Amino acid sequence: MKALYVLMTLVFISCSSQKEAKSLPFSTDEVYFQKWIGGQRLTGSGTDFYIRFKEPFSVNFKIKKLYFHGRELEVIKRNDSVFTASYSQRPNVDQELNETDGQIETPKVVKSKFELKNNEAILEFEQDCKTQFFKITNIKEKELLAYPSAKPRN
Repeated sequence: MKALYVLMTLVFISCSSQKEAKSLPFSTDEVYFQKWIGGQRLTGSGTDFYIRFKEPFSVNFKIKKLYFHGRELEVIKRNDSVFTASYSQRPNVDQELNETDGQIETPKVVKSKFELKNNEAILEFEQDCKTQFFKITNIKEKELLAYPSAKPRN
């Protein structure tokens, strides 16, 4: 019984460093996502997520992950104030392998641990060595981006 109490205490202490932030320490200028679809067979489709902050932030603030559309996504720093995350889906390639020269790998999907609406995301960030989570709501969806198909070869 004493071991169970110690274990529960350790779990509680380790989870206390991960809390939901009431607000981000830096103001955002724009947050949106945009779905896209490829114009050629086997290119698939996907979604890009953009977040732009009003100003660059300090070195003690680091964005770690984004939880969006049921996925856990890596965040890429584009410049001092713009960050992106994305995921893509490819069609079932098993039927198409006979017509292609090589094998196409389907990206591994890491499922999110959060249940969110389609226009919500959780931003995981670290500030002053403390991991925090911030829920972003009412994310705007921009119009679908349809890439054109390739020009025919002569």
